[in-house]
Amino acid sequence: MTRQKFVDYYEVLRIWPTASEDAIKKAYFNLAKLFHPDVVGRGNAASSGTKSDVDFKLVNEAYAILSDPVKRCEYDEILKQHGPRERRSSDKEADKRSAQLAFEQARTAMKHNRYDKAVVLLKSAIKYDPTNAAYHSWYGFSLGALNTRLHEARDACKKAVEMEFYNADFHANLGFVHYQAGLISTARESFIEALKWDSEHPLALKYLKAGGRSGGIFKGLISALGGKGRGQAPKA
Repeated sequence: MTRQKFVDYYEVLRIWPTASEDAIKKAYFNLAKLFHPDVVGRGNAASSGTKSDVDFKLVNEAYAILSDPVKRCEYDEILKQHGPRERRSSDKEADKRSAQLAFEQARTAMKHNRYDKAVVLLKSAIKYDPTNAAYHSWYGFSLGALNTRLHEARDACKKAVEMEFYNADFHANLGFVHYQAGLISTARESFIEALKWDSEHPLALKYLKAGGRSGGIFKGLISALGGKGRGQAPKA
């Protein structure tokens, strides 16, 4: 008889064994937003032929056990017998795939001016893979597009620039956030820096040609996101 493989349900839900009931519920619903078959089936991942690597049946199974106090207590006793273990490289790869899927869905949301949705998805992408500069930059940009939490938006964009100083989009995104905050001269500096790395960057050129005036800047940025070539939608 084949011995059934032990499954770490805490890893499945991407939480610690000390997680509260609310944290377990929140983790489950966050995964459902990304990997529920109905969401994946109608999302960008499905249209591009990308298949989710997350077994949502296992996610449901994990939630059913951990959300029940009695079952969780029994499971925790079994978990102690197996002892702690380091995260496998396959787990880390799964996190990167989760982050990429969230980013693809955020990109689609931005194309449709759903920056509120993009913020949630990009924050999730950062949680799964904080090493990807693009997630930070476009998270900051999306907050800027909503004209909210601009300090957080600035910090996210700055972090991306620090990670990839040669990326013109990241400098332009930082410039946009400064612009939204009313820091016109600081925004100009970021746009000039973007042009050093890409002399044809559409947003930077449009801003500088307008002389820092507000008319059409944001509209031009939205157009750039939906266009082709250098101005195409963001990529990770």
